[in-house]
Amino acid sequence: MRCLPSRISRCPPPKSTGRDLFNAAWLEVHLLGVSARAEDVQATLAEFTAAACANDLNRHAPDATELVVCGGGAFNRHLLHRLAARASGARVLPSNERGLPPTQVEGCAFAWLAREFMRREALALGSITGARGARVLGAHYPR
Repeated sequence: MRCLPSRISRCPPPKSTGRDLFNAAWLEVHLLGVSARAEDVQATLAEFTAAACANDLNRHAPDATELVVCGGGAFNRHLLHRLAARASGARVLPSNERGLPPTQVEGCAFAWLAREFMRREALALGSITGARGARVLGAHYPR
């Protein structure tokens, strides 16, 4: 099932979303005929984000003691507060408190994947990739 905004909560983990699904056009459609102050729209979007994250944390990792936040959301104190209020007792913290700047998490993940490829390390990520066993991921294209 393609994870469309209307079905994202039913998509199996791991899942991710971003501007490809939630963007200005999506927001415009949902605000048609609605008269709301910009502050109220922003608060609603923050609460929507906190609810979506906390619901999946509580559903898939109910015993989690921490929720480490990365990306732009890690700089939004209001969002972190709302996540903490909804995260069933899990401590909510930005990734820099665990040693990784919030804007560098994705880059570090790709660097790690590249390192594993260069070392020819097979990764067992079948639940993510659909592979039937451990595989060396990636490719090298020398000039």
